[in-house]
Amino acid sequence: MKLKSIAIIPDGNRRFAMRNALSVQNAYASGFTKVEDVVNWANENSIDNVTFWALSLENFKGRSKLELRILFALMRNKIRQVLRDKTFVKKKTHVKFFGKIDLLPKDLVGMISELEAQTEKFEKTLEIAIAYSGREEIMNAAKRIAVDFSGKEKGINSLTEKDFEKYLYSKNSPDLIIRTGGVSRLSGFMPWQNAYSELYFSRKLWPEFGKEDFEDAIKFYNETERRFGK
Repeated sequence: MKLKSIAIIPDGNRRFAMRNALSVQNAYASGFTKVEDVVNWANENSIDNVTFWALSLENFKGRSKLELRILFALMRNKIRQVLRDKTFVKKKTHVKFFGKIDLLPKDLVGMISELEAQTEKFEKTLEIAIAYSGREEIMNAAKRIAVDFSGKEKGINSLTEKDFEKYLYSKNSPDLIIRTGGVSRLSGFMPWQNAYSELYFSRKLWPEFGKEDFEDAIKFYNETERRFGK
């Protein structure tokens, strides 16, 4: 089956900083550049949907204020740049963010909304999960469903899988999930959506992840027989 959708868990920025005697800021900056590279590589391979897990909800709560300030400053600079250059308009790609976006600084939320609006007419997607937790996504969906279905004649018994999916932050189900950093787990990433995703774990730290590594992941996918539970 043709690879149409990938998701990336870009792990290893801080370890890259320690290993190479870099500041956390420089390591994260390298990681941001790598995101652009992967989007370009995906376009070259006719992959229409790319998802990145930029920041987990647990990281959002657990990272130091200094580290979060660094991350948010880099995000502001990058979004400001792509808005000015209309980078994703040129790529004909709709940029969407999901997670607990309301927890972010208000000015950053505004910039995110502006970028989403600037690119909303395109079918190709770049989704970015920020302040995201798979468990929180499921809980949020369940709470909203409980309210919306309470007044229906058959109540919650009328709920279907398609109904449930409408309440998730992301409707995209990745064909392939890539995690860098030598960690072989998903850490709660898109638990509903990843039911039949193929999983590829790279030992490379995120800033080290190169085009050959990306192509190795695609080769792995192409050589895997997908059975979808059958």
